[in-house]
Amino acid sequence: MRLFGAPGEPLAAALRELMNTPHVTLVVAEDDNGVAGTAQLTVLRGLAWEGATRGLLEGIRAARRGVTSALLTWGIDEARRRGCSRLHLDSGLKRADLREFYARFGFEQSYQGFTRVL
Repeated sequence: MRLFGAPGEPLAAALRELMNTPHVTLVVAEDDNGVAGTAQLTVLRGLAWEGATRGLLEGIRAARRGVTSALLTWGIDEARRRGCSRLHLDSGLKRADLREFYARFGFEQSYQGFTRVL
């Protein structure tokens, strides 16, 4: 929770729910100082892309870029292992350094979606 900067019951409730959702996998990277990073992979199947299975990788938070690299590599490998034909990475578009970093892992900026607050 420290990495997400929002400790408290709403985040704890989300964590409990996600840990009990079969198509969601959460990983935590640790080092000698404790938690060094997190990532969440959600495997989805829908009618888009002819019913193909796809992954959504999000919630990557890390104290160091080496940890981020390890979490991205895990997400790519795990999505492939679970039969995903594509992997979406949920990340902000504002930081050019992140776009370049993700590109080194084969991610292309393919679209910008829409969001509506409810």
